[in-house]
Amino acid sequence: MKFTALKICLVLVLVSIVGTADVWARAANRNDDVRSQKVERTIAAEPSVTVSICVMAGSINVHGWDKDEVSARSSDAAQIELRQKDGAGQSAKALRVEVFVVDKLDEERIKTNCQASSELELFVPRAASVHVQTRDGEINIADIAVAVAGTQNGDNSIERVSRAVEVGSVGGSVSIKDSTGRTSVTTIGGAIEVVNLRPSAAADGFEAVSVSGDLNLEGVSHSQLNARTVSGDVHLIGPLAAGGRYGFKTMSGDITLTLPDDSSFNLSAKVSKNEEIISDFPLTLIPETTSPAAPTPAASAVSSVPPKSPAPAPAATPEASPVIVRVAPRMSKVFVTSPVIVTVTTPTLRRVNAVCGAGDASIQVASFSGTLHLLKK
Repeated sequence: MKFTALKICLVLVLVSIVGTADVWARAANRNDDVRSQKVERTIAAEPSVTVSICVMAGSINVHGWDKDEVSARSSDAAQIELRQKDGAGQSAKALRVEVFVVDKLDEERIKTNCQASSELELFVPRAASVHVQTRDGEINIADIAVAVAGTQNGDNSIERVSRAVEVGSVGGSVSIKDSTGRTSVTTIGGAIEVVNLRPSAAADGFEAVSVSGDLNLEGVSHSQLNARTVSGDVHLIGPLAAGGRYGFKTMSGDITLTLPDDSSFNLSAKVSKNEEIISDFPLTLIPETTSPAAPTPAASAVSSVPPKSPAPAPAATPEASPVIVRVAPRMSKVFVTSPVIVTVTTPTLRRVNAVCGAGDASIQVASFSGTLHLLKK
């Protein structure tokens, strides 16, 4: 009798275990089914709506479209919520929208942002401003007015933005193409590549800063351009804007400017001892004054007129042979023909001033361990 009772108890325990396992299996299957279903939320919005989104991990793709709506889609998020943050009623079109994403099915509601690990696709009006942040994931933005993006470990791709771009990345590269407006890019350990950028207003500037990465700039039409890197090369390809002001600085790396044949500029270069300035352009070297003068704006210092009584020019040199000019602490105005190699043998960080043509643009260069190349395109 006792043996029979024991068998019955064992059977009940086994049934209980099997039933519990079956419940858990069915719950897991339901979770997988939910995960595999695409979640989508849409809200009516003004054309110039500002949209913000933050996730912990996962790529974010932002597209501009012709609808006055904000739509968020994901195939691996459990829940998406579009919160209208402008204080207007639910019936009014949104001016500010925050996108909240949750990827844990056991959460009854979204409590905090920036915690989800989900891929997301976002559609916004073309005149919208979008602020995107992710820790681990790529950010791709196209066809909107203002793009503000930040990522810790992931690449950033920005295309066809019409008003302003601001990107920051710790360990990823940044690519910006075919955009207009003010542009600011900062990376810690990634390269920066920009192609075909234009200002939308006269005051729009371009700035690219990297701690450890190359800067490749092609077709940047802004009249105010600054490019700085601690450890990396700087490359600029394209024409200079008339009256433009350009600044290039690197602690360890070469600076290469590839310009059209008819380029006209003032050059103010600060180079280290034994480094070179290699130029395809005919440069007129301007001597430094021995006694300090009253402070003057940087622009006037760069565009100063050469002395009226220059020393006689050196004998003509054939076009095919480079000319090497050793710059002494006190030098007279020297005319050289292209190509020219200017070897600076004066003290460390000696400034070299020169002019090419009428000096329409201003170029300031600081290279502490690298060569400055001025190449004809």
